[in-house]
Amino acid sequence: MVDSRAAFHQSRAHNSLLAFTILVLLTGCSVLQSQPLPPPDPAITIVVAPVSLEATIRKSTQIHSFDTAPTPEDEPLLKKQLVEAVELHAQRRLTEQLAKQPGFTVIPFEDTQRLQEQLNLPERILEEREVRLLAEQAKADIAIVARITAYGSVPWKYWAAGLATETLVELIVVGFASGWNPAAIGGYFAIDFLLIDLPLWGGGAYIAGWAFRPVIVEVEAVQLGSCPGAIWNKQEEAIRVPGKTLDEYPPEERKRKNIQLRVNLDRAMEEIAETASEKLRLQPCTERGQPMKIRRWSLWPFSLWPF
Repeated sequence: MVDSRAAFHQSRAHNSLLAFTILVLLTGCSVLQSQPLPPPDPAITIVVAPVSLEATIRKSTQIHSFDTAPTPEDEPLLKKQLVEAVELHAQRRLTEQLAKQPGFTVIPFEDTQRLQEQLNLPERILEEREVRLLAEQAKADIAIVARITAYGSVPWKYWAAGLATETLVELIVVGFASGWNPAAIGGYFAIDFLLIDLPLWGGGAYIAGWAFRPVIVEVEAVQLGSCPGAIWNKQEEAIRVPGKTLDEYPPEERKRKNIQLRVNLDRAMEEIAETASEKLRLQPCTERGQPMKIRRWSLWPFSLWPF
């Protein structure tokens, strides 16, 4: 049974890769890569605003593995504490990762926390004027605002279009491979959706040493100074946790939701910081008095492709 499941997962990965290749060939799509810019000189001062966990968390067990399930009385406070812990960790992690990038001077996490208290700002979901106030008091050139929009499962709005495209292309592949046999095609897609897509995008799949705990982070960079405004945004997804990463943890912790989610959150923040290092620079004003936007390229909808 285990061998047959492994063979199916391997076959599905091959089909996904083949489907992706066919779609690229049919549409003539290509990934446009821009060259990284040299580090800014003088350095850009950055402050990371509080991170908000906006993904729907109905109960604490969605994001944390407990040895004993929390009681209904403890659940509301426990969920609130877990969400706050994720938000604080995300803010600290993004701050630390940005500080590693050349040409960035990043306000330390502890200093940002003190400023938030001094200004009597909320700990999460700052309004635009509050972000600007925080950045001005920190004497920052740019404020980074991050939102965690998926944590443990991917909302339909993010992957429905990608799934539809993937299904269409896989239909072509499976159709030709099976001689357009309705039973074979229907069976493949039933197994594919129930055993792969739902547990994978819904979170909780554990395949061949990989844990699938989707995390999506969206960031926006807001420029201050004489030409204020949003100049850059990015969405970063971390879907799978490779077994090699989980091997760093004791065996009894590798399947814990909180460990898997934190690993993916850290990876997303690292990718965001590295991309910011390549692209994020102060922008000149346009004729309308707004800063120019930093363009970004992506091969949508395959940014969420799991294999």
